[in-house]
Amino acid sequence: MKLRSLAILFSISATILFANPFKALAQPQNLNLTPEQKIQWQEIKTQTKAQIQNILTPEQQQQFQTLTSQGQRGRKVMQQLNLSEAQKTQMREIMQSSRQQMANILTEEQREEFRQKDRAQIENLNLTAEQKTQWEEIKAQTKVQIQNILTREQREQFQTLTSQGQPGRKVMRQLNLSEEQKTQMREIMQSSRQQMANILTEEQREQLRQQRQTRRPRNQ
Repeated sequence: MKLRSLAILFSISATILFANPFKALAQPQNLNLTPEQKIQWQEIKTQTKAQIQNILTPEQQQQFQTLTSQGQRGRKVMQQLNLSEAQKTQMREIMQSSRQQMANILTEEQREEFRQKDRAQIENLNLTAEQKTQWEEIKAQTKVQIQNILTREQREQFQTLTSQGQPGRKVMRQLNLSEEQKTQMREIMQSSRQQMANILTEEQREQLRQQRQTRRPRNQ
């Protein structure tokens, strides 16, 4: 079974994974967002920033303002805030929700364009043969793990719907995943993202962050 929705999840989540939480909220360039989509994106961005600020202590908020005013980059700043495990969990939940909302306002054509650009950026990282093998192993392992949390009926329904040409994201919504399955899905994807990040060198991660930043308008 080919989970086409995995491509969406990997590409959208990778944007968040390799960028700092605030810059990752910028509108993607060249997707020709409609005025309504731009408004929705800005609303998500504003809401997410407020939620992230709310999980910081007053001292962390002050430290954040001080470090950013000194010109330090957001990702390094966040690392210096010494977030607690509870805060890190809350951060992941906030960004997970934001990713879902951002994906929902894009059309299937826009998501496909996003995926194509994302794949091109990965190719530009000049992965070694060993890294490519590891990357494919992670993807294959993730697909198996996702298949394993679906019931037999859900797998059959998935195959039927995708054979009819329905987009993966729409198909996944029709599977009526239980709350437990949704939780398992999030855990699987979180683990996969971390594994993918781990096989990249720091130089490759920095290159990917820079590539993603060039895709965003300067005024965002």
